[in-house]
Amino acid sequence: MADTLHDRQDLRAALAESASRLIAAEAGSSDWRRMFAVMAEAGWLGLAVGEDRGGHGLGVGELAMLMRALGAANCRMPLGAVAGVGLPLLAQAAHEGLVRSLIASAIAGEALPVLAHQEAAAGYARGHVDAALTAEGDGWRLKAAKVAVEGGGVADHFLVSARLPDGSLTVIVAPATMQGVECGIYAGIDGRQLANISIDAVLPADNILALDDAAAAIDTALDRGALLAMAEAAGAMRTLFDDTLAYLNSRSQFGQPIGRFQVLQHRAVDMSIALEEAEAVVDAAADSAGTDGFARSVAVAKVVGGRSARLIAHESVQMHGGIGITEELRVSHYFRSLVAAENQYGDDDAYRARFAALAPARLTTITAKEQGA
Repeated sequence: MADTLHDRQDLRAALAESASRLIAAEAGSSDWRRMFAVMAEAGWLGLAVGEDRGGHGLGVGELAMLMRALGAANCRMPLGAVAGVGLPLLAQAAHEGLVRSLIASAIAGEALPVLAHQEAAAGYARGHVDAALTAEGDGWRLKAAKVAVEGGGVADHFLVSARLPDGSLTVIVAPATMQGVECGIYAGIDGRQLANISIDAVLPADNILALDDAAAAIDTALDRGALLAMAEAAGAMRTLFDDTLAYLNSRSQFGQPIGRFQVLQHRAVDMSIALEEAEAVVDAAADSAGTDGFARSVAVAKVVGGRSARLIAHESVQMHGGIGITEELRVSHYFRSLVAAENQYGDDDAYRARFAALAPARLTTITAKEQGA
């Protein structure tokens, strides 16, 4: 375990380097099950799981470095959904029975649990959950319809948020292959594999996760997912910026590289600033994991990172010209990835509202006075 800031920085750099090598070796592969097995061998799946649960006891910051490498290569495998959202959520539950075996299998790459929380009528409202559990025999009947489940096509266990008869929120484990579970797989705008799932099945009582505060656990899990999505986007932004800079220096017009034109230089500088901002807010949010300020830091990362993603995506296409939207050039693929990332786990409006809601009481009071002035 990394004990100092210097050790942690060295570890993250080593992870990023090994991730880049692995992704380069697996370029073009879409066999996510095999890729997860390879990543399990590298020890990546247990990075954010405590040592007392069989993991490495590191954190979301180390996963964020891996996600940057995935983003830089535009590798859309759902590593964050499994290792950053699903597994750590499982690890917060009482470590016994199903939970113990599922965590061990997931860290080994043999099981892939993902959170199924978002519902069609909810928008980005995290507390809106219509999925319900009713007692039936010795178990619980789960009726749920979840949408845009990242990794849903490769997952073998869904961690489904649902309400108990008393209205309280909980999470129950539903095997993807059991009778009564239907999974409709589709591709997002960036080609990422998503799924809409429908469940009407009776599950054992032991499948309910013993969480101290299920709502808070889900909230933190979604924040981790949002942070990792922006870390992945930061990697994509870096590649797009580098590609655009190379194009400006190689494409000639009027007898000189177009990168010599001052207006394009200014736009490239704007892209560079946006990239630095995105990387900075992602790093700050990763370093705040486990603190009271984590949720607000993630909101900042989503808003600022999303703004940077939009600027870099648009400018990259604009400065490449018509070729920038062709399938043959990777710029168009990264463009779609950044469009998707901006809205993953919530859009700009949702995170601005979340930041405001999480603001300290003093800041809220000052803002109210300013508005009344």
